[in-house]
Amino acid sequence: MNRLARCLADDRAAISAWSAIPDPLYLSILATCDFDAVTLDMQHGMQTEASVISGIMALAPRGKPVVVRIPVGRFDFASKALDAGAHAIIAPMINTVEDARAFAGACKYIPVGERSFGITQATHMLGVSQDEYLATANTDTLALAMIETREAVDNLEAILDVDGIDGVFCGPADLSISVRQNIMPDVYGDDTRSIVEHMGKTARARGKVAAAFCTDVPAVELVHSFGYRFISYGFDSTYLSKGTDVELAKMSFR
Repeated sequence: MNRLARCLADDRAAISAWSAIPDPLYLSILATCDFDAVTLDMQHGMQTEASVISGIMALAPRGKPVVVRIPVGRFDFASKALDAGAHAIIAPMINTVEDARAFAGACKYIPVGERSFGITQATHMLGVSQDEYLATANTDTLALAMIETREAVDNLEAILDVDGIDGVFCGPADLSISVRQNIMPDVYGDDTRSIVEHMGKTARARGKVAAAFCTDVPAVELVHSFGYRFISYGFDSTYLSKGTDVELAKMSFR
């Protein structure tokens, strides 16, 4: 159950797949790829409560840490996804200390939070006893608060200092929209690059995880240089289309 926490502890970059497709057969194939983790997206992806549970069942037994991005405000499902065996939860639109406390409360057991007891599925998926799970759950399962608005940036230090918040996850598109007040994002552009750098350094200075979403390799290299060590990369559609294009390009008659 400490697969993801252990991966991040040695300061190497953990690269996560980002999955919007709610199909366990597809995820069982994705689990064989050389990603360090797989993130299931419920907010903008088509993952549902049922598909997240089945997705964890497809991924966790293959040794792949599972991260779940819940919809805005669905802290109730944060607890349930952890009960199913998720290794981390990403919560969007954490703008205030109050948001952060509510999120951490759903993810952490007492004395940090108020997560209720019900881990039969998690212990089965992760191959641990209840005692083993409970002994390290508050440190080995991670709560990552998405910082993606000007308000959240203004409250960054206070959010990071909330007990039970293990790190921040940069949402570069909405951050750009909020800062620029322009509905068309300029991801990692001039208006937000210094903010993104500050976010990564501030998290690491507090010994917490700096995480981000990227759609191309230059963005991955950029955030890595800013100290981010959990980086979700790309989309299902990109994996499928680009992989297909590579194979078709090998055909001499095309």
